[in-house]
Amino acid sequence: MENRRTFLKKSTIAAVAAAALSTLSSCVTISTIKAKVPMKSSGIKKAAVLWYSQTGNTRKCGKVLAETFQNKGITVDSGDLRNFDNRRIGDVDLMVIGTPVFYYDTPDFVKKFIRSLPDLKGIPVAAYVTFGGPEGNQHNAACSILEGLTQKNGVPVGLEAFMSISSYPLSFKKKEESLKTGQNTILPDRKTYERVREYAAFIKSQVEKRNTSEFKKTLTLREFSTFFGPEWWTKQSVDNHSIIEQKCVACGTCVEKCPTGSIDLDTFTINRTTCVLCFGCLNNCEYQAVNMEYKKERLIGFQEYLKKNNLKFELPVESKTG
Repeated sequence: MENRRTFLKKSTIAAVAAAALSTLSSCVTISTIKAKVPMKSSGIKKAAVLWYSQTGNTRKCGKVLAETFQNKGITVDSGDLRNFDNRRIGDVDLMVIGTPVFYYDTPDFVKKFIRSLPDLKGIPVAAYVTFGGPEGNQHNAACSILEGLTQKNGVPVGLEAFMSISSYPLSFKKKEESLKTGQNTILPDRKTYERVREYAAFIKSQVEKRNTSEFKKTLTLREFSTFFGPEWWTKQSVDNHSIIEQKCVACGTCVEKCPTGSIDLDTFTINRTTCVLCFGCLNNCEYQAVNMEYKKERLIGFQEYLKKNNLKFELPVESKTG
């Protein structure tokens, strides 16, 4: 066991290192995202608003964006990006992509989707992310979306981040304590949706004025941590990730939510090698048929967490239109 002097020494070194990196973050640029080609057009007749959404918060923001564009006379093709036919790209004048922040970055499978896109030929592009905490590296995560889109000759016109209630199961116990003291806010809420509508208006204005944007990805503390594989380390702390056959009704929700095809309901197994530990299966199972343990204690999913604490979201009016 280390003595008090050693502990204080280590703590001081860690604090100095963190402070130094925090100072560097304001001046060390990892990459600059800017247009490589001229913008295709100053008008938007058709837009594609695509998202990957795990517990629904990113989807809610995407639906608000899509309907706001529609209310402004724009035809919108919207939905889960995994269902989007890349051949439809040639028909759109604007592309917006949204995703949750995933281990301080854009999920790899979203990056893979972007890499699969054809040449965007100057189409204006915008990004948004949803995040569950103030230190989620959300700006850099959104920059990752635009970085990929500009490499496909998209022209960046906007970037935004919308905070939501965290759906990270390893933090639910701490959140329950904050609920007891009234410190937990259920987001997104009405103000969030209004910000999303304002963002849609901003994007439209940027395109009409042919304004392009430039964004810098900087070396933040969270960005630095991505170099050490936070997903891999988290997987080492989670045990007994499996499907409970006796509880499973084979509804297929976990399979639909899994971005890597790691779940086989015929054998009630999960491929731990290909699993990226997004918690989509655990968070969305209504029947508590997904087992996952952290330090020998069973984790609860997002839906179970909401029911247990009697939490309800304020839905945007756009969600009532289908």
